Amino acid sequence: MLGCQDTPMKFLTFQVIKKPLIYVVGAVIVVVGGISLLNRGGTSAVETMVVQPGPFVREVSVSGKVVAAQDVDLAFSETGRVASVRVKVGDRVSTGQVLATVAIDTLTADLRAAQDDLAEVQKEQDTLVQSAYRTLLSDELAVVPEVSDYTARPPTLTGLYNGPEGTYTIRVEHGVHLSDDDHELQISGIEKRGPVEVLRDEPTPLGTHGLFVSFPDSLNSYDGTTWDVAIPNPKSSSYRSNYSVYQEALRMRDKVLATAQAKVRGIQTDIAERSLRAPFSGIVTAIDAKVGGIALTNESAISLISAGNLQIESFVPEVNVPLLAVHAPATITLDAYGPAVPFMASVISIDPAETVRDGVSTYRAILQFSIQDARIKPGMTANIVITTDRRENIISIPQGLIREHDGKKFVEVQQGEGAVEREVATGNVSSAGSIEIISGLTAGETIILTKGS
Repeated sequence: MLGCQDTPMKFLTFQVIKKPLIYVVGAVIVVVGGISLLNRGGTSAVETMVVQPGPFVREVSVSGKVVAAQDVDLAFSETGRVASVRVKVGDRVSTGQVLATVAIDTLTADLRAAQDDLAEVQKEQDTLVQSAYRTLLSDELAVVPEVSDYTARPPTLTGLYNGPEGTYTIRVEHGVHLSDDDHELQISGIEKRGPVEVLRDEPTPLGTHGLFVSFPDSLNSYDGTTWDVAIPNPKSSSYRSNYSVYQEALRMRDKVLATAQAKVRGIQTDIAERSLRAPFSGIVTAIDAKVGGIALTNESAISLISAGNLQIESFVPEVNVPLLAVHAPATITLDAYGPAVPFMASVISIDPAETVRDGVSTYRAILQFSIQDARIKPGMTANIVITTDRRENIISIPQGLIREHDGKKFVEVQQGEGAVEREVATGNVSSAGSIEIISGLTAGETIILTKGS
């Protein structure tokens, strides 16, 4: 309910102003605030006020209720038998914590089967991709001479390559510690190995990735020669087709795995939907779910409120809404503790749309306590005084002293032993009923409140 905060009027003085006898008919008694003033010696009693700047305050008083910053009624998204309730009323819970579950026996079995299928598909597809890649790297490999004037025929390669892409460089040398007809290899590039003795009756291993090298001519004809092996061989006639087969194997693997993974994720989602999880950290306020009972969709199972940041909810009449602003300070008293225990707060939001309550248009305002206090509980009734305007050193006078005529506003100002009407410009009206004087009066001037007749 709207209210005002009354403050006592200051700077109230009583003076005697001499007035011409034409205005004085006889002895007049003026009684103001319990003080009686009599005219003496041809004067009449006049009540005046010295204008002084001071604080100007506008306030809106409303009622409200303490509420949690967040509250929610949680319900299962799937119907089922309640398998567990893992909390009790009053428990504090954290974000994501499981509060209750419904039975998932069948889904658990389905998930295990889907995961087994995924592992099998992964293995099969990886084998196909590895086979296609191995063919790409191994097919039609060529041993290329470093220079073109070698008389010996190029060595030949056999085996299936199972290493990384790159280039082998082979240097053939006569063995320093070997017989006259024995030779060794110095291998660099993909692997650095050597010296490696050249075998006479079988191919010599070229590194450790599955390739073997043979020399069709006399080993002496290879003395001091250097050869390169590019893996894969992009100049081979089969390179393009092998590359296409490999890329298709990759695409097929991705497609098949995506289908199997989607099936697993779908079952995992179904399982997750059969668990109630806390959407935020808070306190359990009610539990309707019971172990063994049937959970129905969209039927509240557990209620939760946020643990901290209690707020005040108030529905402000539309006439006061223009005065409110976000961040406006407020003083709160709670019925539980009385007016002697104030709490500070501020406005944090004002709904843009109306809420009709008892046929009256109101606007929902939320205020945040400045300090969280353990004494404050959700549901407590709050009495709210919101300061909508507070300024210092403002000249204001009682609103009733303003006189209007011809569309202008006037105040009676003491001038010498008499009084004159002074035009003034006014602003807002304070909660105490005083009106702001924008121009027309200065500090120290005396205005007439009432005068004797």
